[in-house]
Amino acid sequence: MSENVDFFDAVVTDYPQDSDHAPLLQDPVHARVARAGDVADGDLILAAVSQRGTDYFNDQYTAHPEPYDPACQCGVCCHVTHENGGVVVLSNGHPWTTCDPWRADDLVLIIPAIRLPDRDTKK
Repeated sequence: MSENVDFFDAVVTDYPQDSDHAPLLQDPVHARVARAGDVADGDLILAAVSQRGTDYFNDQYTAHPEPYDPACQCGVCCHVTHENGGVVVLSNGHPWTTCDPWRADDLVLIIPAIRLPDRDTKK
């Protein structure tokens, strides 16, 4: 069963090259903007994208999405319980000791993980 995932064109032109940011581990030519709700396990998260610009994280990290639990006691999930719409946790415990909740419609700059075709799909 294939999934409908929205990707948006992205051009990474100016990745911060200072001591606070780790060097990119992948070629930025593969970067795509996706909705947080479309991020898949193994995608490399580079930055948050908004109307104000792109906020690169100090270290890129691998996504491991899981359902959002508003009763979670991590200390971060409680800050998004008031958000309208869906919320997704893109990582839990890495690279931080807390969850990484995002509004499902927020935009995130990612390098998609390699996705192998579904073996059950008949051509």
